[in-house]
Amino acid sequence: MSIGLFGLLHLPYTLKFLWAPFLDQVSLPFLKKYLGQRRSWLCLVQITAMGGLLSMAFLDPIENLKTFVACGFLVTMSAASQHVLLMAYQMETLGSREWGVGEGMGVFGYRMAIFTSGAGALYLAAYLTWQEVYVIMSLLMAVGFFAALIMHEPDRFASQHAYSFVSWKEWGRRAFLAPLKDFMAQAGWREILIFMLLYRLPEHLLGMMQPLLLLDLGFTYIEISNVAKVFGLGAMILGGLMGGYWIRLYGYKKVLFWGAVAHGVGCLLFFVQQRLGANLPFLYITLGVEHFVSGVTLTGFFSYQLTCCTVTFAATQLALLTSFSGLSRTLCAPLAGGVVEFFGWTPYLVLVCLSTLPGIIWVYRIPFSRP
Repeated sequence: MSIGLFGLLHLPYTLKFLWAPFLDQVSLPFLKKYLGQRRSWLCLVQITAMGGLLSMAFLDPIENLKTFVACGFLVTMSAASQHVLLMAYQMETLGSREWGVGEGMGVFGYRMAIFTSGAGALYLAAYLTWQEVYVIMSLLMAVGFFAALIMHEPDRFASQHAYSFVSWKEWGRRAFLAPLKDFMAQAGWREILIFMLLYRLPEHLLGMMQPLLLLDLGFTYIEISNVAKVFGLGAMILGGLMGGYWIRLYGYKKVLFWGAVAHGVGCLLFFVQQRLGANLPFLYITLGVEHFVSGVTLTGFFSYQLTCCTVTFAATQLALLTSFSGLSRTLCAPLAGGVVEFFGWTPYLVLVCLSTLPGIIWVYRIPFSRP
């Protein structure tokens, strides 16, 4: 029962397309007047995330399990909304040639947040109580809140949303049906949705079982953490920034194609690592290459999503695409575990390498409307 309740915390990332139309079409009273549509929603989700974390700090998960999970659900719902809002803001403020660079900075911020809330929180827990750690983590959310206050509201949003509604029925059509019709009006929309499922398959398959593989090879938890969480973090951030720069130079198609090819080649290093065993110097090479290339492909993948959407329905369409792409992670979990359990690590690594081929091939099936 407890495990099932905590499993609900992942739902907002899958279901965010259900409330994304409100982010596009609903104005917040009072806040809209002073901050604008995008900034007012960003400030609100930051406040709700802070409130959820602070509440979790003062709750006992054993005595108040349902309330604790409800607060966690509020935090993940706010985080999922923030992701969509930031991507929409990026689309509305930057030119298409700069979207890759913007997403590269997004990878940097996201990975630094994971590092802070993961390794950073564990480090603080050695000196403070978990209640105090939760309070500190919630206060760090104020950085995003103040950033939303000082940044400017995108002019492109106001020009694309000057729309008055005669009835609630008309609003419903505009908020929920119009984004779908607009997305399906573009050539190759089916291919885009399939691409959302295929492209990150190797990353999802490898990420599921990678720690267990390395433990089986003889590495310790500390060694894996130092290489993956610290060195790997730096490699992924560098890859994300380089990916954004290469998108600006060479365009989305080349970065997506060669990024997927490089990811497949990088996965081959795990076969060598399997043969070498607990060889720590080579682990730096294996995970360094894998994380760097993942940063490149992640930047290319998410910034390509921006090219598939229109400014008028940015948050709704981006929520749809990101939710759809998250399905592959859900589908990969039982597949990866089953292959390892019944066939072992070598067939699993073969599967990971082969899973790069559909994404490589499908790059030539999707439309590229932006340079």
